[in-house]
Amino acid sequence: MSDAPSIINTTMETFQNDVIQQSAVRPVIVDFWADWCGPCKQLIPILEKLTTEAKGAFCLVKVNVDQCPEIAGAFGVQSIPFVVAMLDGQPVSQFAGVKGEAELREWLKSFMPSPAAEAFEQGQQHEADSSLDLAEACYRKASELEPEIAEFRITHARVLLELNREQECREIIEELNKRGYLEPEAQALVAQLEMRSQVEESGGVAEAKKSLEANPDDLKLQLKLAEAYGADSLFEEACELCLEIVTKDRGGVGVQAKEVMVGLLTVMGSKSRLASEFRKRLATAFY
Repeated sequence: MSDAPSIINTTMETFQNDVIQQSAVRPVIVDFWADWCGPCKQLIPILEKLTTEAKGAFCLVKVNVDQCPEIAGAFGVQSIPFVVAMLDGQPVSQFAGVKGEAELREWLKSFMPSPAAEAFEQGQQHEADSSLDLAEACYRKASELEPEIAEFRITHARVLLELNREQECREIIEELNKRGYLEPEAQALVAQLEMRSQVEESGGVAEAKKSLEANPDDLKLQLKLAEAYGADSLFEEACELCLEIVTKDRGGVGVQAKEVMVGLLTVMGSKSRLASEFRKRLATAFY
């Protein structure tokens, strides 16, 4: 959308695309005005200035009420200027009359995503594309801009763990723990760090496989191998093995396997397609 125009004079034919569809991608400010309206001519230059400054962060769509009375009617416009902010096809804020530049800036802040939120969203997009290094950089930026938001820091820690940067992950968790509590997602990362430490001490995947070869039907040894896979970020192998254990012994070792798998799914992240698939399979297998 950065290449799309940010100031648009809409029509009945283009309104759906200019406002409804575009508001799914970025905020759209709809300004209802008319040539004969003096206050409208005071407001428009300020709106255009702020839109230009935003460099594509939002779009200004101007609706001439004389040319598009149906649109004005649909929005219940009774006097102009009348300004509506649209997100995802829905109005989220509005005002009538003229606002000064300072007031408009504050109004925009009330619904515009913060730089931290934008960085976090970019991180999610990179993660969905399996670009973990780029995602990590975005999550780090979000955390630095708004360190008080735990979700940003926990997500950053999770990706650091996936990148095998355990010490950086551990430092974030320790800092969060100074508050006196940890969110479930952070607790899952603690469990994952502990699992990695235990697996490293016991020799990792190679040793776990060796032990299992001697006792291939031992579910506890199978679970140790699953944990070793998880510690090596071999999430698919780990989850497949956990599911096998759950299927074989729902009330015994399967309970532990379920807990291990839930922790792995949390570490994999809510946006992971693989995690989503395994979450459904676990629900089916266990319940």
